[in-house]
Amino acid sequence: MAAILVGCKCPRPPSIAKESNRPALTCDLLSAVGSRLTDPDPSTDHQEEVLSATLLSRVPARNSSGAEQLVMVMVKQNPYAPEEAVYILRTPPRPLPPEYQVVHARARQPIAFNEASVSADFSEAAIDPSAVHALERSWGVMAREARWPDREGEIARMKWGGVHFTFDYRGDNVYGQGDTVSPERGTCAASLVEIGDLLIRFVDEPDGQKRAALQLRLANESRALSERLK
Repeated sequence: MAAILVGCKCPRPPSIAKESNRPALTCDLLSAVGSRLTDPDPSTDHQEEVLSATLLSRVPARNSSGAEQLVMVMVKQNPYAPEEAVYILRTPPRPLPPEYQVVHARARQPIAFNEASVSADFSEAAIDPSAVHALERSWGVMAREARWPDREGEIARMKWGGVHFTFDYRGDNVYGQGDTVSPERGTCAASLVEIGDLLIRFVDEPDGQKRAALQLRLANESRALSERLK
């Protein structure tokens, strides 16, 4: 996806420009999504409904008393492979501090080419709250700040064989969702995709030490992306 740059291009006053030789940081944004993947409308998009029912089946119904709550999710739709999703669930905060669980779901067959329901494989792993908080400051901001693409952005999304990524975030009284298609290397969207793929590696890693190293890398890369978003 072509980067949608934000930030003023107006010339700075000379006195300000001399203070630093570093260029102003700009960051591309995710594209806004018309319907919620995590709460699809079956009357408008049957495939989206099946996708959500298959990959997000471990997510408790909204407003379920005492149930885990969805914090963030990435859905990956590769035209050459079955769809998959990775998401984080949070336990209710009372009486103890909340705990977080990562779930990776992968369809056993491509959902896009099946009218009937499709089964999926799941893996789960606990994740440290500090890593989740770091993710919220990058993943959450990118999802909340998603914007409708301009004409050039829409054309760039029509990539033959491109991989479609949807990011969803649910914080305290805030919600955001955006998507990107095979973002260009070096963009903020590409960094977010790398973080999502790293989260999949984290939950699928059976070795405890390697998983701990991946968790540390997740937190560090999330903090690096959040700095670019300031």
